[in-house]
Amino acid sequence: FLSSCTALAAAHLKTHVAGPSDATGTYTLFLYGCRYPDDVQNLVILDKEGDAYDIDLYAPDFDFTVKHGLSAESALAEAGRFLRCSFFFERSQFSAILSPSGIAVGYEMRPLYSPIRFGEYDVLDVQYTLGDGKIRVFIKLKPEIDRMIHDQGGSDDRNSK
Repeated sequence: FLSSCTALAAAHLKTHVAGPSDATGTYTLFLYGCRYPDDVQNLVILDKEGDAYDIDLYAPDFDFTVKHGLSAESALAEAGRFLRCSFFFERSQFSAILSPSGIAVGYEMRPLYSPIRFGEYDVLDVQYTLGDGKIRVFIKLKPEIDRMIHDQGGSDDRNSK
């Protein structure tokens, strides 16, 4: 009951398309997914170090890797390499994660895939919530993409539960 009340008090944050040149400073890099070659549930998050917010992925520790103290240039280069892990990768989209006041508190880089395979480029449903000074990130496939993968015998068994 208490955790459901906490979730209600959390503010949902928005993202806005940005350019990689907007990222300056030092970052903690979250590399989520890329568990197998046809995995499409992949995402990279750059958390600006030294700001008022810490980012926390709501996922098992084995689903992501964290690297601290990277320059923006190093973080972006590593993010670009990481997202190319999937057979279906076409390009990436870079967006700012905005605080309630509209200030960029981090960035996400998400893969965009072949619309021939999935019917659209973006297959992810990513939610950012702010509560208790932390940004919690929830990452899942869009429901229609999840159904498509499982109906066609895709290999991502984790999402069928």
